[in-house]
Amino acid sequence: ESYDCSSNYTILFIVFGIITGLLICISLILLIFVCIFGCILKYRRVRVASPFFLIVILLSMIVGYSSIYAWFGKPHPVACAFQPWLLGLPVISMIAALTVKNFRIWRIFKFPMEKLRISDLELLVLWSIVMIPGILIVILWTIISTPTAKMEERDGEDHYVCTT
Repeated sequence: ESYDCSSNYTILFIVFGIITGLLICISLILLIFVCIFGCILKYRRVRVASPFFLIVILLSMIVGYSSIYAWFGKPHPVACAFQPWLLGLPVISMIAALTVKNFRIWRIFKFPMEKLRISDLELLVLWSIVMIPGILIVILWTIISTPTAKMEERDGEDHYVCTT
């Protein structure tokens, strides 16, 4: 690898790393809040928001935020292989959880005169169904064209880059 590259992104990596670390800490605090007030103390306001799916969203956020660290430093075959898994699946999981929660609201207000109850287990099944295509795409991507680090010439100099 060439060491005389004109661009130095060390400061940028440090800033992004610190901001991401703070966001992960905030997500962890919110996760503890949801577990205490939604699952243990069972406050109505938190329970109405479906603590299980709040936890899924927060865990997806934590994994998604932590995926930025796979992009730091010189590309390595392991880090390159983990990038689609660490970034793609948490985003799909978060969107799926929000969609499933909206589906519950739609079903309840579709029949306003009926007493309708949709359990978290039913929504978990729906969330799993929504997650299947994303998981299959990442599995196929990993099997067919595994992302790996390769030496490539960029601007007349050799650099390691993640390629598939």
